[in-house]
Amino acid sequence: MDLMGLIADQLGFFTPQDLPGLALAVLFAAALAFMVGRIAGAAAMEARQLALWAGVAALGVALVKGSVPFSIALVALALLVRVEAGEGQRHRVLKAMAVVLGGGCGTGAAIPVVVGLIPLALIARWALRDAREG
Repeated sequence: MDLMGLIADQLGFFTPQDLPGLALAVLFAAALAFMVGRIAGAAAMEARQLALWAGVAALGVALVKGSVPFSIALVALALLVRVEAGEGQRHRVLKAMAVVLGGGCGTGAAIPVVVGLIPLALIARWALRDAREG
């Protein structure tokens, strides 16, 4: 197999033209969740965490929208990864992110996962920073 074939296999059901829209969807979801959180009176830290959850959800939905098998697998993974007692918000959202990323890569859509992870990683760094940092 040549290099272009290998790259094409890792696009999953996406086309190269879909990739900017995927990154934009993650950013829009996070921005809207942050805005709604702040308008609703949430503290800045809570609004940032809402933004991260929205970004994770947007990436997960974007990855499953064209793949029924992956949507079923993602539900199964979500059921297997249960909330543990004493588990903090930070751990829960990072675990959810890992499930979405692992599932996406496992379906052969590694390139769209990386494209969606770029804004999501920046949002995670911003949202999960210590509250003392402002």
